Order: sequence, then C-alpha cells, then structure tokens
Amino acid sequence: MITNEKQFRSTRLLIDRLRAGLAALDASSEVHPMFMEAQRLALTSQIEELEEDVAQYEALRSGQIRTFDAEGLHDLPDILIRARIARGMSQKDLADFLGLKEQQIQRYEADRYGSASLDRLIEVADALNVRVSERGELLGDGQLGDVDPNVRMAFPIAEMFKRGWFEDFSGSLADARKSAGELIPRFFRNANARWTPAALHRKSVRSGGQVHEPAVAAWEARVVTVADRHPPARVFEPADASSDWIKALVHLSGEPDGPKRVEHHLRSVGIVLVIEPHLPGTLLDGAALRSALNTAIVGMTLRHDRLDNFWFTLMHEVAHLVLHINGKLTAIFDDTESPAGSEIETEADQFAQEALLPSDVWHSCMSRFTRTEKALLADAKRLGISPAIIAGRIRREANNYTLLRGLVGSGEPRRQLIE
Repeated sequence: MITNEKQFRSTRLLIDRLRAGLAALDASSEVHPMFMEAQRLALTSQIEELEEDVAQYEALRSGQIRTFDAEGLHDLPDILIRARIARGMSQKDLADFLGLKEQQIQRYEADRYGSASLDRLIEVADALNVRVSERGELLGDGQLGDVDPNVRMAFPIAEMFKRGWFEDFSGSLADARKSAGELIPRFFRNANARWTPAALHRKSVRSGGQVHEPAVAAWEARVVTVADRHPPARVFEPADASSDWIKALVHLSGEPDGPKRVEHHLRSVGIVLVIEPHLPGTLLDGAALRSALNTAIVGMTLRHDRLDNFWFTLMHEVAHLVLHINGKLTAIFDDTESPAGSEIETEADQFAQEALLPSDVWHSCMSRFTRTEKALLADAKRLGISPAIIAGRIRREANNYTLLRGLVGSGEPRRQLIE
C-alpha cells in the first residue's frame, strides 16, 4: 500500500522504468523467445500491481472512497491508513493532530500499527473521525454535518492546546486530553456556539478530499471568538461593498504594505479579518462567516503564503459575504485549489477574478501574451495592482506554476500579518 506522496512519486517513477524495460525487451532480438516471454510476464505483472496501488492511492486521495471493508480486527491498521489518506491528511498532519512527531506516525504505518497500543489505535481512529463496526466508515458527507458529542477526541486536542485555545486552563497536554469532555464544550461556548449537532447546519465546505468536521468546527469557533471580541463599529450589509469600495480594496494590493492595510478597509464596512492557520486535516485557505452576534468575518489561514493566493482568497471570501452568506448559509469554508463543485463557488471564483483583473482589462495586457517580467511589471504599474495578481493569473491560465516565481510574493502575507 502507498501511504504518502513520496512513495506515490517513487512508485510512478518505478512504473515508468519498468515500462521502459518492457519496451526494450520487446525490441531485443538477442533473448531466447521462451526467456523473453517469461520476463515479459514478470514485468507486466509487476507493472499491473504497482498501477493498482497507484490507482487506489489516487482514489483515496481524491475523497472518492468513504467506506473500508474489513474481515476482522487485523484489517484495522489498513483502515486507519486509508482513512487518513481519504481525509487529505499527511502523516505530519496526523502527527500534529495527536501531538506526536511525524516519524512516529511513519513508524506506526510502516509496521501496520504493530507497535501501537490499543489506546493509541482508538486515539488515531477518533482523530480521523472513523466509526469502525463491521466496516470502517468516514463520518460526514462533504458538508459540515453532525458531530457526535461523545467523540471528543476527534477534535485536534494537541494542536488546540499548543495554540492556547483552552483559555484559563493551566494543565499539561495529558491533562487536556483527560479533560476534553469539559474543555471542548467550554471552548464552543466561548464562541457563542451551541455544543450540539444542530449548531453545525447551514454551512458549506469546498474541499478536494473528505472533510474533517470537528477540526473545521474548531477552527471556525476560534475565528468567531477572536472576531466577536473586537467587533466592528457597524453591521455589514452586502450593499456596503460598492464597486468603488471593491476597487479601492484591489488597489491596496499595489501598495507595499497592502495586506496590512486590508484589515482597516474591511472594518470600514463592518467586516472583521481574522488570520488563523489551518488545523491538520482541514486544508482551508479561507472562510466567510456570520457569527451568532451578526459579525461578518473573513477568516484566512495563509496556507499558501504568497501574495497572489492572498488577494484571490480575500476577494473570494468577500464575494461569499456579498452574495451568499444570508439566512440560508451562515458559513462557507474554502480550499480554493479544489474544483468549484457548486454554483456558489463558481460565482465567488468569477467575482474574485473579475474584481482583481477584469476580462476586458486582461485582454489588453501585454504580459498576457509575452509572459515576461518586464511586461508584467509595466501592466501592474499601469493598473495600480500588485504584480503578484498578474503573475498568479498567468500561472493559472498556463497551468505552469514554475513561471514568474519571483513575482508571486512568497512569504509576504505572513511577514505582514503574523510575524
């Protein structure tokens, strides 16, 4: 079984080498036909086995597989490994979730959890939010759904503890795990969120894999807590985001300290910006929210620490606040690299793209055709926007993310907004 991206890539390379060997064998006239056929069968069989491993890993990684058949407890380790991949979690993500080192998860999976205690197996299953009965089944359906109050360890206790989210708690991580039954409900109460399944409705998630509902819910609660403690002077209304206000927001990108100035601009119409890194298993870039206190919020993780991603994600979430956050939807969570998958995501993508670089303007840009740094900088100066916005548009349209690496503003959002 392939368990990580490194193994996936090496398996693909091995398949290519075996195919090349098979082609060379077929072209050879120096091998006896009987030996040639035996070698051909051996190579073909090995290629087919490896291709099956690759196909299984790709299917898991894409989130297509949600249930894992088991004939007995001996299949539990494979279920846990496959569930982790289906969640879109790397071995490091799971390790962070549990407060362990990545190498420990690698060792567990290398020996199929042979060295893990029963308590550890239960802890891993809870962290992955997997129900194991006659078969393993991922809970959730791509929307934020029910979270069983009894499954407290499904929350990333270790990471929440490390970030100081359990306020007024002075114990150790081990103490936090033991006290999860009290800490988690208190944490949600601080966010004015009810600790019940009913609290997780009217929400949508755009994701390339299976959604880890408790981790997303915890991230949301933290963002809401921070926003409601520093509310804006006014309540945001969609009409407040006028075309002039949108243009002024985009033109902030052309300023050296543009990301830093975004917060004030959003607050001027009643939107709070909260920067909170994503939790393991969520792969979030941003979110648009309305809190129980009616605070409009743009939450961003800076998962991809580049200016092109920052400005696109920002405008995408603003679009959701303007177009979609209403009585029917109170929160939308986005992995902006995933396919849109719904009408509201398509609309938000189009809104962001047109706001940053309108089609009629883009068609007249010389850098669209030449893709040179000189032309790009000239277009950015003429339009009064960040060169990163144009560089990001070129890279997406060319589907080549090696282009213009020096112009996408790597490291700049985090430097301005966190460090």
